[in-house]
Amino acid sequence: MYLKKLQVKNFKSFQDISIEFNKEVNILTGVNNAGKTTMLEALALWHECFSKLIQEARRGRNTYKQGDYVLGNTANKYFPYDQINSVRAPNFEDIFYQCDKKNNIELLAIFENMEKELLVINFQIGQSGLNYIIQLDGHTTYDYRKFNDFFKFLPNPIGFYYASPVSAIEAKEKFATKPQIQDAILNRQSAKVFRNRLFNLYKNSSYFSNFTSDLSYILFDHQHEITISSPSDPNQDIYIVFNFKIGARDTAKEISLLGSGSLQIMEILLNLHYPDDARKDVNFVLLDEPDSHIHRDIQQRLLKTLIKFTQNTQIFLSTHNEALIRSASVEHLFHLDAKSINSYHCLGNQEIEKQRPKFSGIYPSLTNPIISSLGHSNGLDFVNAIEADYLIFVEGEDDARVIDILLKKGSIGNRKRYVYWVLGGVSHIFEKISHYETVFSAIKNEKTLWEKSVLIFDRDYLDDKFLDKLVERLNVKLKMHVLSSYTFESSLFSNLEKTALLLTKWLKSKSINPDLEEVETKLTEQYELIKPNLENGYNNKFYEDRAHEHNAIKDKANRIFKNSTININEQQLNSNIREYIENCLDSGEFYKLMGKPEVTTVINTVTGIYGVSFNVEDDFVSLIECVDKSTWLDEWDFLATL
Repeated sequence: MYLKKLQVKNFKSFQDISIEFNKEVNILTGVNNAGKTTMLEALALWHECFSKLIQEARRGRNTYKQGDYVLGNTANKYFPYDQINSVRAPNFEDIFYQCDKKNNIELLAIFENMEKELLVINFQIGQSGLNYIIQLDGHTTYDYRKFNDFFKFLPNPIGFYYASPVSAIEAKEKFATKPQIQDAILNRQSAKVFRNRLFNLYKNSSYFSNFTSDLSYILFDHQHEITISSPSDPNQDIYIVFNFKIGARDTAKEISLLGSGSLQIMEILLNLHYPDDARKDVNFVLLDEPDSHIHRDIQQRLLKTLIKFTQNTQIFLSTHNEALIRSASVEHLFHLDAKSINSYHCLGNQEIEKQRPKFSGIYPSLTNPIISSLGHSNGLDFVNAIEADYLIFVEGEDDARVIDILLKKGSIGNRKRYVYWVLGGVSHIFEKISHYETVFSAIKNEKTLWEKSVLIFDRDYLDDKFLDKLVERLNVKLKMHVLSSYTFESSLFSNLEKTALLLTKWLKSKSINPDLEEVETKLTEQYELIKPNLENGYNNKFYEDRAHEHNAIKDKANRIFKNSTININEQQLNSNIREYIENCLDSGEFYKLMGKPEVTTVINTVTGIYGVSFNVEDDFVSLIECVDKSTWLDEWDFLATL
């Protein structure tokens, strides 16, 4: 189970803000006062409303029976100002948008369980004197049978942990009761019960062992081990004492002497490691700027550790730290822009932006606008490449955009980071590849940048014999893949049945309901009609020009290959190109010859039946966005290896 969506109205700086969460880690970014902490507070307030209103029914009603759990009644809805603990508010009206008490706060949460069932719980908060009125949305009839079936561990189905940055802890700390500890956590004063929480974990050796193991990994990458022990006894002592040692030869010291970064990591881990004294349907862990006081390498190991705990825990954290943002998956990132009305989705649902014509170089990633808005240089694109899992060389910027979409479509749960380098054409590959190899082989972060590089390019008119020689020699230098189709766009015609289905999905996205059989029939018909158009373009000059181009590519490649040159003259290239094109025409594999104009002609004729024009330059990216498993082409399977 997880929180799928939270909508917040009339709360602090939010007039109407909604955010669709990831079921694992949700990293809220943005400049100061963008609403990161406000969103965490809204979630904390929703949970506080739930906790205050949940009660067992003493008698049955139409929508529930005796013994079911319900959310409040008409008498149990007034709460004094000083009893709201989850929100920082010096004054009563501070929690309302623009401090206007006339407009009720609304906090709508949508949960989704393993069966993909949804449950909506919407609280309203108004005012009566110096009391807050907390109740369910009066416009909705709640199905309490569904409510009681949806949550398995009522009345407390949600574990809730809210941690703010901890730079230091109290020199002394008394033993506290469990309610006192929980109140401190909810009030964001967890540092005051730091040792109490650590002691509750310390009592269980297996839990504590896992805790110290994670701590050693995050702080020292297991190069050193940290040992933590306590001589305290709650039956005899008033104060809790904890000592630590780093490595076997270290002298034991009181835990308050640990550095601020180490204490911050311990505070975070205490929200993830806890004894199973009460099972929950889901646990929420809220971390407000957990990267404070922490080195960038430690931040990356922290993020890896957080993800490890997300099977039954949903993590929400705020940050404006560039290193943490760069190391995070785009599926986990949400950028808040300080607007009072907006709807947010993760960066993984967005496209990388189209650049200027004839763009070449590192293609700006999805995180670049975020990092730029936080005041960091947009010239640090190269850092993205160094920290990425793959640097993908492509011919044009449209290739970068389409491949990025397909990588997300074809690998659900893939958290790898990709950066694209736009070369600007096949000929540039052989002009610059040696320079890239020299430079990128010297740049290393775990692997050299060259070891993480992949080359993807369109086949164009490269015939089998020449292409095989190029690939054989290039593979020695660089991992690569060559499309069998003439371009990425023409790969659509490698499977007409799937492309017909894809076109119907695209048309439906435009509120048109096409007939699949009609689309497939028309597509097949137009695809066959493209043959004479192709044939008309093949004359002696065409073959001479292509052979000349291939010969230039051969010369550039031979300068790279040196001792493994390709020995083939321009006349042989001319003959090979003729043979390749004739074979494609005879076999009906026209997609190996179709350029963007032919792709536009065929598809535009099909969509024109429904009054919709199609231009491959403008519409190809939106068409690819409609791809799913049913329309995935074999031509794209190589992406699964990245």
